[in-house]
Amino acid sequence: MSNTGPQPTIAQVVPAVPTFAVDDGFSYSVPPDMTVTVGSIVRVPLGGRRVRGYVVGLRSGDADKLKPILRVSSQTPVFDGRLLETLRSIAIHYVAPLPVVLAKTAPPNLPGRPRPKRLPDVEIDHPSPVPALTDQLAAGRHGRAHYLLGRKPWDGAVAALAAPLLAAGRSVLVVMPSLLEMEALADRLDGMFGERVVRAASAHEAKSVTAAWSRAARHPGHLVVGTREVAFWPVADLGLAVVIGEGRKGMKEKSSPTIHAREVLRRRAAVERFGLVLVGPVPTTEVVAAGIPVVKTQKTRAWPLVEIVDRNEEPPGGSFFASRSMAAIRAVVERGGRVLVFTHRRGYAPAFRCTRCRLVRTCPRCEARADRSPTCGRCGTGLGACTGCGGEAFDPLGAGAERIAEQLNRSVPAGSVGSESPVWVGTERDLPSVADVDLAVVVDADGLIHAPNYRAGEDALRLLARVAGTVGSGAGRRCMIQTGRPDDPVIGALRHGDPMELLNATLAERATTRLPPAGEVLVIELDVAGGVDAEIRELAGSRAEVFGPADRAGRHRWMVQGSDLRPFRIGLRRLVHRWRDAGVRVRIDVDPLEL
Repeated sequence: MSNTGPQPTIAQVVPAVPTFAVDDGFSYSVPPDMTVTVGSIVRVPLGGRRVRGYVVGLRSGDADKLKPILRVSSQTPVFDGRLLETLRSIAIHYVAPLPVVLAKTAPPNLPGRPRPKRLPDVEIDHPSPVPALTDQLAAGRHGRAHYLLGRKPWDGAVAALAAPLLAAGRSVLVVMPSLLEMEALADRLDGMFGERVVRAASAHEAKSVTAAWSRAARHPGHLVVGTREVAFWPVADLGLAVVIGEGRKGMKEKSSPTIHAREVLRRRAAVERFGLVLVGPVPTTEVVAAGIPVVKTQKTRAWPLVEIVDRNEEPPGGSFFASRSMAAIRAVVERGGRVLVFTHRRGYAPAFRCTRCRLVRTCPRCEARADRSPTCGRCGTGLGACTGCGGEAFDPLGAGAERIAEQLNRSVPAGSVGSESPVWVGTERDLPSVADVDLAVVVDADGLIHAPNYRAGEDALRLLARVAGTVGSGAGRRCMIQTGRPDDPVIGALRHGDPMELLNATLAERATTRLPPAGEVLVIELDVAGGVDAEIRELAGSRAEVFGPADRAGRHRWMVQGSDLRPFRIGLRRLVHRWRDAGVRVRIDVDPLEL
């Protein structure tokens, strides 16, 4: 707050109450002996109570008839005007009350005022993978977002990106998709940058997170490493944000508001003028559609060698493993090596193939993976007999982890990831714990590629590339992927070690279906249906298509699709407010990862 102009006498305060009703905030008088600024946490009277609030504006005027702010809870603001601009847009995009979004910038406890630490000198040992960008950012200028296409470990790339900015006294923010990966990366960066590294995750104790937030917010020159929550933090002199695995599910909140960390930082970078680098083996179609330049960190493949195993060469029935896969597993075990056998997840629905012609069973309308049920799980179309030969008998190509381990143990010792067994059977949640194996075997790629959601292809490529990335370097080491559709474009991309051709083709398909990123999708879930369907359709009008309601685990689900859903989202805020006031449980999933 400037000391040269008139002191503001009125503050606009948004109470920390999770409702749309207080989004505009309320005016309170600022006592003469009180200093507040945008982002200050204050206590204010509201409806006979004293509640926390966030200052979102200041002005001068006649405050005689206004209730005063009771006190300032912390001298450290949790956002400034530029971050507030992003928070308002996030609240609208994700159909969230503004107080809920504002609260995400604050630590769990009231922020402190830690003394600055003497930070170690920074040595720039390796050139930046995008030197022009880091030079611009270190000098305080803005630079265009980039995507680094490559494979883990990421500590070398992060260190090379961060070092020039840290040496210039600026801060760097790194967002990771899981706690385990965040801790592992922070441990490695500790050895390079020492006291400059600040780590935080919602799983940490509140006291620890608050201390980390306070250091990062008050003192520049830090390397902040955290999970998706830190994307909202007001880091001092933030010069660069790095998002590793931007397409991973861990980057998006599951409960309302379903905010994606990548989108928060993309919006912040544009307003606050800091740099943004996204990192991973497979970018999302959103990144490609945005025209973000892709820089390869590897001279050849984005992931290790992949060998495709055609299940059509095997007789129907019998083992989950082709004879070639089983022979490779035995060979690695015999020479004392390590094998990872990957299945999608525990209890998942595998792909099926016809026992007569061996064609993988898919929906004749939408080509989603089909099981033994009579209708498609995605579009509801009747499946009938095999589309290739008319056969009516189908065999599963995969199974859950327990069944696969049981079958493997008849031939080789197999156990869960981290066990002493030479063969580990794992799922996606185990991948952060696996590295440097001699052989990785994917039991059923088709179950992933043809999952019943529109992102199945790119998501499958991203996950299978991560599985391949667990294989160490060296002769004979490889990833074997079993499939009944060896000519599928996803399999082709895996074979060639480059995702870009597939992603560009996927974008062209999305343009015809108007699915993201060519269009917008929003999902509404309620525990009641009476009268709601008509309200949703009336709000959508001719601007959007409404599909549903569909019953899902006892809840009612609508999908709204259109080229621009902003007017619908703004109107939906009023409906959601009324539904929640009536006691209805509401979940809004904007830009859903699965349908």
